[in-house]
Amino acid sequence: MGEIIVRKVGVFYKDDPSLINIAKKVKEYLKKRNVEVIDKIELKSKYFGEEIIILSLGGDGTFLSASRTALENNVPILGVNLGNLGFLTDVEGMDVFFAIDKLLNGESFIEERSILLAESNNFLQKYFYAVNDFVIQREINDKILQIEICVDGIKAGTFRCDGVIIATSTGSTAYALSVNGPIIHPHASVFEFALIAPHKLSYRPLILSKENTLTLKIISSGNFHFLSDGVEVTKLKKLDRITFKLSDKKLKVLHIKGINFFKILNKKFNWGK
Repeated sequence: MGEIIVRKVGVFYKDDPSLINIAKKVKEYLKKRNVEVIDKIELKSKYFGEEIIILSLGGDGTFLSASRTALENNVPILGVNLGNLGFLTDVEGMDVFFAIDKLLNGESFIEERSILLAESNNFLQKYFYAVNDFVIQREINDKILQIEICVDGIKAGTFRCDGVIIATSTGSTAYALSVNGPIIHPHASVFEFALIAPHKLSYRPLILSKENTLTLKIISSGNFHFLSDGVEVTKLKKLDRITFKLSDKKLKVLHIKGINFFKILNKKFNWGK
């Protein structure tokens, strides 16, 4: 893509005293550089089209929350890690001011990430989107979750487990990684089906392509949590069906030049040691 002209920046952060203080300094710095600043309250309540760049200050959870606004406006998002692992974010801590200078000097690029679409006819809200993953979990007092899956209309298996993760390539380094799922390069147009505590020794995570559609049917009784990027969006019950596939929508992730996926892997997972 061509040079990114920065005129408006939406600053997204959580209501934590330390983050509020950093956000204040960031907004003041941007204004000194003649950049119009949109605060998070206005950012959530108004549609901006493609006029702005979103700056997420926090950890991966904050980035995922800010991503919903980025998707709605079809605008790029840059993550600054002020949390723990911060795998989705390029910039560490107070390097944010250095990153802003790079951004304003045109030393950045946009990477498009695949997101997931979940579709069901069983709920008032028919469509759900996820940047990292969808998760289905049983209550601690519920019986085991039993599911049947079909790929492109063909029955692919029946499983008993504590939960299910359907993850994007971006989300492969999140919850899916903790259940022994593979690390997937974020440019790969694939998604992953993984189980939490499966009752089947032969089970392995399944990778599906952008041409595939995964349909999941609940075949056990209970009230199961259905989460999108860690936020519960509805409950599932017996005989509910949900279809998953890669969406035509893309998340525009802004990177500072010199940052790449393997550099982040080396830093977060010590692959370089």
